[in-house]
Amino acid sequence: MDVYEAVVSRLAMLGYQATEQDKPAIDYLTGKCRVTLLASIHHKEVPDGLIYTLVDMVAGSFLQDKLAAGGLEIEGLDFSTAVKSITEGDVSTTFAGASDGTSSPEGRYLATLDGMIHPSEKILGAFRRLKW
Repeated sequence: MDVYEAVVSRLAMLGYQATEQDKPAIDYLTGKCRVTLLASIHHKEVPDGLIYTLVDMVAGSFLQDKLAAGGLEIEGLDFSTAVKSITEGDVSTTFAGASDGTSSPEGRYLATLDGMIHPSEKILGAFRRLKW
């Protein structure tokens, strides 16, 4: 399986259409995530059972980097902060956040990305080798 093509397909599933300009970033993140994954399981090559985990790590890292750089636009997702309260006299605006128990679309999206970037220990543990 070609990891690049799988990452592009996964990004499309998440609402982002990768372009040719994204290829260097995807290639870089593929190498970075591969090293991170291999260090976690103490293998020299990515086992077949972890290919999709690697693809998710790369896609999640890519989208998180795009979001952090302000270049992520996905139809249907509003990354602006929800306003909790507004006071007009002496202008006061309070934004709702996770501490208020508010689950915004951005918060749910970021939680999804975090789950993709940091695979479950159950998955990694099934492939982990002891390191001497």
